[in-house]
Amino acid sequence: MNSSLGKVYLVGAGPGNPDLLTVRAVKLLRKADIVLYDDLVSAGVLKYCKKSAVLEYVGKRIGQHSCLQTEINEKLGEYAKQYSNIVRLKGGDPSIYGRAGEEIEYLASLGIECEILAGVTTASGAASSLGIPLTHREYAREILFLSGHKKTGKNPESFEDLNLEGKTVLVYMGLNSLESIRENLLGSGNSASTPMAFIENATLPNQRLVLADIDTCLEKAEEFQIKTPALLIFGEIVSFYTELQRLKEEGRQLENLPALRV
Repeated sequence: MNSSLGKVYLVGAGPGNPDLLTVRAVKLLRKADIVLYDDLVSAGVLKYCKKSAVLEYVGKRIGQHSCLQTEINEKLGEYAKQYSNIVRLKGGDPSIYGRAGEEIEYLASLGIECEILAGVTTASGAASSLGIPLTHREYAREILFLSGHKKTGKNPESFEDLNLEGKTVLVYMGLNSLESIRENLLGSGNSASTPMAFIENATLPNQRLVLADIDTCLEKAEEFQIKTPALLIFGEIVSFYTELQRLKEEGRQLENLPALRV
């Protein structure tokens, strides 16, 4: 690697809540000379950057790009000539649907040192904020992360011949592909009553949960005006959530019972 160039850190900002940043992420933000941050990075996370740092927004959403990926790659290369510590700040974990591979490859071709710093991925953050696990011996033995979107558009192939039994399937960037996802899951023999959930703005104060099933997911998305960023969860683990709410309500009712007198 070229020692005269700065070092680039691909840092995971977690799902949104700044409390979920890793200790090392905070340390890197405090020493970064420039931070290129994504659309899903919350203002609370950016507060950890030092006052003298340059903050540059390079956010991307489906159909909305402030910067093309090739432009971001080029910016990282140019800034490595100007700064010692460059942070590329990505929502969630940079190695899970964060296009980290494209940036690493480009920087390596220029002899620029690059380090990946893991973050809490949105799926884990969303599950913990709901108080449920992603696996459970009686509900889900496997976890599957899928994207509803690929480089050339929608990604229906990932949902073909997909049996949801015994699985928790978490879909990133799936909202715009919901209709084709539903069709493929039903076409794969899954029951229309298989539970699913939408989670908007996971771990943030404005987090919202909407429960549905495969049959009703399109209607629920429209009825509740679900918007990105939203994570889709398919599988019986959603039933565990509803069962857990029932148990909690029963527990609250027991607390309110009058004490027995001896």
